[in-house]
Order: sequence, then C-alpha cells, then structure tokens
Amino acid sequence: MDGAYDEDVNRAFPLSAPGAHRLVKGTETPRSANRSRDDKRAAAISHASSLTWIGDAGDIEGPIHSILLVDDVLSSGSQRRHVALGLRAARATDVRGLALTRVPWSG
Repeated sequence: MDGAYDEDVNRAFPLSAPGAHRLVKGTETPRSANRSRDDKRAAAISHASSLTWIGDAGDIEGPIHSILLVDDVLSSGSQRRHVALGLRAARATDVRGLALTRVPWSG
C-alpha cells in the first residue's frame, strides 16, 4: 500500500497513510480455523465487536467516503460481513472487501 499511497499525489483516491491503521482489535478473539460454521460465525461476531475505529469519524460518514477492508484470507466471508455491518452502523455508506487469497471450499 505504500506505493499506492505515494503515487496518488493528488489524493484522488485517498488512502490511509502507511502504518496508520484505522480499525484496531483491542482484545484476543477465538480463532475460526477448523471450526464448525456456527463456531465460525460466533468468532466473526466476537472479532467484529472487538474492533475500534481510531480514525476521525468524518472519515467514514457520507456518500463520498469508501472503505476498503483488506484481509489476508477469505474462508466463509462471515468475518468481513460482520465488520462491514459494524462500519455501516457507524454511518459508513460504502464498504467493500478485498481478500488476498481464498480457502478452498470443502463442501
């Protein structure tokens, strides 16, 4: 993300400065790996509720602000969904997600 931040000299696509995390997890939460679907959902809810937005509230409110949630691995999508719901409850209007890899579907 450093390169994208440095290249956008006009701030046409504003990014948080490198290292300036906006969502911070304050407590350890249960892992969801190798768990049942219900356990994964419970872990996702726990994870989302432990996050705190440390940026300016104005960064997420209004129609011109988009939030891109970047995650390393997508398994069920439940965690991203619950984080997005929390941001929407905080008045975010556009929340999107990007995963770098997907866990193979096991059926």
